[in-house]
Amino acid sequence: MSGADVRPDRHALIELDALLTEIIALRDEGDGDRFEHDHRYRWVLHRLWIAAGNEALAYTTAIGRPVMAVEPWNNLYRLRNDLAHQRLPDIDDSLVRRITWMSADQLRDQVRQVLGVTG
Repeated sequence: MSGADVRPDRHALIELDALLTEIIALRDEGDGDRFEHDHRYRWVLHRLWIAAGNEALAYTTAIGRPVMAVEPWNNLYRLRNDLAHQRLPDIDDSLVRRITWMSADQLRDQVRQVLGVTG
């Protein structure tokens, strides 16, 4: 075996599941007030969302679909691009906060459903 990933689609989903688990754990260590006032906390969440968007791209590439054509991966990739390419003062942190508190669990459930994993 050449060392190439036999199932890059599954590998990307496993990585995405791990990243979403970290986002959820970090979110649960804080609250909206901490997000608002602790820039390091907020920036770590930014970085984790960027990595999640990278895995969304890796997954859609592995399944042969354009990332912007497949939900919810397109939303993760769009968030990744915003966070990675905007200056910190220009980032819509209210969007990041909403996604972190309202969508992370649902996204992880979707990933686990595709993986065929529960819990």
